[in-house]
Amino acid sequence: MNINELYKDAITGDKTAEHKLFQYLSERFGQFAHHRIWDAEDAKDVAQDAMVSIAREYKSIGFDTSFQAWAYKVLDNRILSYIKKKKQRGDRVVTVEDVRLIGDVPLNINPELQSGLLDCLKKVGAVNRRHARILGLHYQGYSTDEICERLSMSKNGLYISLSRARTMLEICLETGKVE
Repeated sequence: MNINELYKDAITGDKTAEHKLFQYLSERFGQFAHHRIWDAEDAKDVAQDAMVSIAREYKSIGFDTSFQAWAYKVLDNRILSYIKKKKQRGDRVVTVEDVRLIGDVPLNINPELQSGLLDCLKKVGAVNRRHARILGLHYQGYSTDEICERLSMSKNGLYISLSRARTMLEICLETGKVE
């Protein structure tokens, strides 16, 4: 039984379907939020906040789309709100200092190289957003399976794109141009 069918049964008063619906959403929302918010406790809080909103409104709201699309949009809005609040407070999940300290051994990164790399990443993003997104997810520590799933691509396609993106970065660092 899919989520939209559970929803239809739940709004008719079927308590078992309602329980299954929210159990399913709880599991999926927890996973989804954790992929976007790396702090497990914060991800759990955001997912629970979305669940409370859905529980409050799901019987009385009309949908232009499916229940599933609406529910995930509620969660996505909560996640975006969380991210905005973290940015406003100045919290960052990954900082330059975090990158420099690998295994508690400080790395000496040339500020000129760092600036050049950031410029090149922007240029790659301007030429091919998918390559930039792949590089970003790879940098953030996502596994190849997770990146493939997020971007709906095969592993082979990911490796090809990642190789091309790295080549673009290399050329940019050498010449200052993206080809």
